[in-house]
Amino acid sequence: MSHITEEQRYTIASMLSQGYRQSEIAKVIDKDKSVVSREVMADTRSTYWD
Repeated sequence: MSHITEEQRYTIASMLSQGYRQSEIAKVIDKDKSVVSREVMADTRSTYWD
């Protein structure tokens, strides 16, 4: 399982808001793009259900 740090979560959110693609973000945080995709989906679900 590939865990990410709070700093990486912040980087993902920040870069998404600036229009970067998930594949670009994955390279910056040195994780597979599937990890970024799962994190985005998890955040979307938690935001939707809150």
